[in-house]
Order: sequence, then structure tokens, then C-alpha cells
Amino acid sequence: MIVGPGGPGNPIMSENATPDRAGPADAPDPPLTTETLVALAHAHRQGIPYETREQLLQRLPERLRTLADRVLGGKMNAEEIAYALAALIDGLKNMPGATGSHRH
Repeated sequence: MIVGPGGPGNPIMSENATPDRAGPADAPDPPLTTETLVALAHAHRQGIPYETREQLLQRLPERLRTLADRVLGGKMNAEEIAYALAALIDGLKNMPGATGSHRH
């Protein structure tokens, strides 16, 4: 038997344990995708105008450096990093004049 915190008397798992049966309500959430995060970033920008190409390109090196510094400093987890990148993708896709722009 494997015991949990507090020592003997708090069993976590025994050799004869009955496996838990997961039903439909116990199904895990679908994994996050880049497109899901881009859509979320886009939804968060509703009512906020997108930067022009020139503005975005001028600020991009600073934003990427800031992101890299936060990653290297351990200040962001993987989901936060993915969301930050998705927000950049959304900005690129929706800047005025972008091919396939979905501006509102």
C-alpha cells in the first residue's frame, strides 16, 4: 500500500484497488489549440482598434524581447506564453489592410 501525507492510515492506492470508472461528465476538457487562443485573444479585443502595420512592426521587437525576458525569468507558464503569442497572431491577422482581416 502507498500512503499519503500523515503516514500510515491514509492510503492513496492499494494493490487491490478498483479502478475508477470515468463517465461522460468526467471527460477532460478538450486540449487548448492555437486557434482557440487566437479566437479568445480576438474576443478580448472587441471594441479596441488594431494597430496599423507600421505601429505593430515598430513595437514588435520590444514586445518579443519583453516576452522572452518573462519566459527566461520564469514569470510565465506555458499557457500564458501561448496566449501572449496568440494575441500577437491576432494582431497580425487583424491589423488594417491584412489579408483575411476580420476587423469589426
